[in-house]
Amino acid sequence: MARALPLFDAMELDKIRRERLELQRKLQRGGVEARTRIHREEQLRVLTARQIEIELRLGIAGKR
Repeated sequence: MARALPLFDAMELDKIRRERLELQRKLQRGGVEARTRIHREEQLRVLTARQIEIELRLGIAGKR
């Protein structure tokens, strides 16, 4: 069942998902120094936590 999301949360969630996807692609590609890789991994963890927080607040976590 489709559920209407509050506009701000939907926009924020889309932005986070795009950023996470880009970071995942960069990490898979590799070829960077350790400091850069570690920074990207940390960014990915933060974005994942924010995504989960928004999904839980909206009640859509795990429903994809």
